[in-house]
Order: sequence, then C-alpha cells, then structure tokens
Amino acid sequence: MTNKKTNIATVLANLQTTSSGYDLLRYIALPDMLGQESDQILYVMGKNLARQAECMNIEEIQEFFQHVGWGELILSQEKRRGYLFELSGDIIKARLQTLKEIDFHLESGFLAETIYQISDKACESVAEINKDYITFHVLHN
Repeated sequence: MTNKKTNIATVLANLQTTSSGYDLLRYIALPDMLGQESDQILYVMGKNLARQAECMNIEEIQEFFQHVGWGELILSQEKRRGYLFELSGDIIKARLQTLKEIDFHLESGFLAETIYQISDKACESVAEINKDYITFHVLHN
C-alpha cells in the first residue's frame, strides 16, 4: 500500500459503478465490522470526507450527493439556527423499502462539516427518516 492520497474529485470523475456494491458495504459490512460504535464512526467518516471534498456552496454539496449515489439533495428551508435538507429519489425509496436497518449518519456528518466550511459556524446534523425521503436538520450555534 502506498502513502499517496487519492483526490476525491479524481475518484468521482473516473470511477462509475452501480450502487449495490456500495449498499452492501455501507449498510451490511461496515455496521457489522464497526459494531456499537457504527453510528458515531460513520458520522465522523462523513465529516472527514467533507473536508477532502471541499464543497464551496450548497450547489456543490447537491452535486456531490448526486454523483456519489447518495440521492437527490434539496435545501428545503433556511432558518436562523440552521438548515433543513431533504434527500430523496429512486435510490432512497429503494433503500428505505429494502433495508430493514438503515441510517444516514455518514451523510449527516458530511452535511454538518460542509455547512461548517461554508458558514464558519460549528454544526451538528441529525437525519429524520420519513416514508420515502430523509430530512436532515443541520443546526449551528
């Protein structure tokens, strides 16, 4: 293994795959391997990914979500203390219908960190699972 770091943009530009392999790793293998700390570790992993992705605005965050297969992200509301995002699309509906245990801690951590980078306000994010979409509550101080 080399010590070279691969740029996320390079990976996204050159590797196109189906989401089923990702889903197996993300929703079955990682939680099994990480155990009880899975939620917290995935949240931190999302924050670390955001630092490397360097999204500079909401549109770039939306493009990132779409490109990596996380779903269609929209900013549904901007509030004084934070933001509400909705994540939807066919892939989200399929995941919600297929997977018995599903979470969005990785995506939530990613949003918390990218909004921090954009606004320079410390943020936390919580995912709320609805029938066929996810609501992210991204709050700052």
